[in-house]
Amino acid sequence: MNLPKNADYSKAEYWDERYSSEKSFEWLGGFSQFKKEIGELLKHHDVSDAILQLGCGNSSFSAEMKEENWKNITNIDISMNGLKRLQEQECGTELLQMDMTCMPFKDHMFDIVIEKATIDSLLVTADSPWNLNSKEHLLVSQVLREVKRVLRPGGSFISITFSQPHFRVPLLCEKSLNWSVKVLKVSGTGLHSYVMVMRDGDPGPARQAYGYTSNLVIEPNQHWESSDDEKFLDELNLDSDEEDESTTSR
Repeated sequence: MNLPKNADYSKAEYWDERYSSEKSFEWLGGFSQFKKEIGELLKHHDVSDAILQLGCGNSSFSAEMKEENWKNITNIDISMNGLKRLQEQECGTELLQMDMTCMPFKDHMFDIVIEKATIDSLLVTADSPWNLNSKEHLLVSQVLREVKRVLRPGGSFISITFSQPHFRVPLLCEKSLNWSVKVLKVSGTGLHSYVMVMRDGDPGPARQAYGYTSNLVIEPNQHWESSDDEKFLDELNLDSDEEDESTTSR
């Protein structure tokens, strides 16, 4: 399968058409790829805690979590076809068609919110990762405010992404969120990914570590599009000899 245009990843109709024929696809890896990091980050939680997964698609991520005794999981996705595919794979999980920018849940309903590459899909059309005021970044900020609203005090928001921390962390450190941010780097056989956990706390240390100031003028390439198969992500090897204190490796 050749990659679609980058903009397609942000469109609900693209996902609905894709899931009509695609049974399963794992972005960045399944739960087992991140089991060590997530287990460490959630060790103060109970397996009975209420979990919300944003943009579940046709991933087996929640099914794998259930195998690790995390039973109380609600999956949402904007695509009904994605939810139907997931229903074929697992039973006993609540599946809801929903726009994560405006969720009808009551305040403080969940102990844990998880997303894997869902926020990434909202940013594919952004001209520059540095411009936090673009319409794409503002849409992500709306999602983050919704996550903050539905999380219970003391809850955890876990975001799994291939976005570099200096691009993503400034969004997560938005003042109104009042989140501390911890970043773990997961290295495997393919593209590096990051597990970021947000909790009530001081965003200052993360902002200092990953924030930026720049007078550079960014001139985005308006014509470039990915043209390879999506699985090329699994074939990249970006390992280096240097790891900082905030990273973990496989």
